[in-house]
Amino acid sequence: KEEEEGEEEESGDEWTLSRRGALVGKAALVLCEATAFPWLSEYYTRPKGDSYYDAGGVLGDGFKATAGADDAVVPFSRAFFESLLPAEYAEYDVLRAKECLKTGESLMEEEKWDQAIVSLRQIEKLLPREYKLNQKAKLLIAECYEMMGAPRYFKEEYLEAKGSVWWWGRGLRWPGWYIIAYLGARHVYFESRNDTVGEASIAEGILISVLGVSYLILLNQFGLPDV
Repeated sequence: KEEEEGEEEESGDEWTLSRRGALVGKAALVLCEATAFPWLSEYYTRPKGDSYYDAGGVLGDGFKATAGADDAVVPFSRAFFESLLPAEYAEYDVLRAKECLKTGESLMEEEKWDQAIVSLRQIEKLLPREYKLNQKAKLLIAECYEMMGAPRYFKEEYLEAKGSVWWWGRGLRWPGWYIIAYLGARHVYFESRNDTVGEASIAEGILISVLGVSYLILLNQFGLPDV
């Protein structure tokens, strides 16, 4: 009888350790869903900047840009984390990019689609991490290609313009990462307390409301992801 009790106690300890290990694994996955996954998605889907420059750092129409490139940034380095923060650009680059957008829109009104594309493409080179401006420019470029016969013609260029901004939107600003992470964290919390129901409380409702409003404010400032 004592041997059976000892075996049961040992089995119970093993189950507890196994359960704790599973919870730690789930918690680690939740942490990645809220941090590493959106960080890496942002890094790999946004424009790279200097990949568009020639050897002298000059853009296609002969003017220079001071935007930093992502080509030399190593994931999870200091430069990587700094690159996830709102980018700071030279005032000249910002003004030039806005002028390119204005010029592109004017050329579109004149139905000069190819010239409009050339002007709009400069924005990505000048401000490679400015999502809102790039989003607008890319969608206008896609519209230009559509007016030129896409997707029957210029299919690759059309899909690149339309798809690149969509993929970029799956990075830091995509709400799916944080919804999944929140639901996962909630599951881990209640499972650790042996609460299989996990009923929502008023405090949780207030927390979700505050986080939701704060998130919408940030999206309004830095750009809603393209759907």
